Amino acid sequence: MPWRLIAKAFGWRAATDEDGETPVLVVWHPRLKRHFTGTDAWRRAVWISIHAPKPYPADVDRKEIQP
Repeated sequence: MPWRLIAKAFGWRAATDEDGETPVLVVWHPRLKRHFTGTDAWRRAVWISIHAPKPYPADVDRKEIQP
């Protein structure tokens, strides 16, 4: 799966953290203020982009919510 290509289409960017001996890939989004590192960073970025957030906590009863 072309995770990098899909994530870039959603606005994710990449950077390299070179503070240690080996550089670390950092995938981040400017508006979401999220970042991922490691080998599956692109895949996790796509996962966040294609899944909608849950509108309410799972344990809240709908009758208690008053708009």
